Amino acid sequence: MEQLKIGDISIEYELYRSKKAKKVCLTIKNKRVRVAVPQELPLEYAKDFVEKNKEWILEHYRKQSSKTQNLPKKYLPGDKLFYRGRNYPLKYVETSNSKHYAQFIGSRILVYVPPGLEPEKRSDLGKTLIEQWYRDQAEKILSEQVHYYAKKLDISFNKLKIKDQKTRWGSCSTKGNINLNWRIIMAPNQVIAYVIIHELTHLIYMNHSTEFWKRVEQYMPDYRKWKKWLDDNGNQLFI
Repeated sequence: MEQLKIGDISIEYELYRSKKAKKVCLTIKNKRVRVAVPQELPLEYAKDFVEKNKEWILEHYRKQSSKTQNLPKKYLPGDKLFYRGRNYPLKYVETSNSKHYAQFIGSRILVYVPPGLEPEKRSDLGKTLIEQWYRDQAEKILSEQVHYYAKKLDISFNKLKIKDQKTRWGSCSTKGNINLNWRIIMAPNQVIAYVIIHELTHLIYMNHSTEFWKRVEQYMPDYRKWKKWLDDNGNQLFI
């Protein structure tokens, strides 16, 4: 087994020869990292490939780890929920009003539900209403932030979409479209800024070259700090 060092994290991976592989192929399943290497390629080439993709490996390795370690939220009264980098307590408010929703008031996330619901049904409804509230906040706040940073970076974009992405915080296309994961509305403002600057910069550099990171650093000198926050805490943003 080989060792991949990423900061103070060490991940084991297996190199193996494959007659079917036409190129080096990475797979992560059940937290096991395997690298298929074509017969004609030297193993050193494959090791270099792993090094160049270590950020991708770490991201997906952590996601698989979080799925096996984290229990799903129960959405009980008093549970703490992330919003823009801080934890706020959840409170249910019973109302006879036909409209049920969530909102942020007085450093608490309030969820208005029908009276007399069983705890399990209340939690299920609470999850739905909280997610919708997050999405509504993301639509408003992320749109404002993208327009702000596009102007600051002097980069134009075509369309912005707030999406439910399972494996990415953001993405962009050659057509100039920006996609953002609504879940980043839970992260600190600096993390939101980092993700937006990252994707806008990709409209100039469609890669992670030295020039790309220099451009990101130009507008966010401490981006490494917030990138690390996302690497370390991103699994907590999946409700």
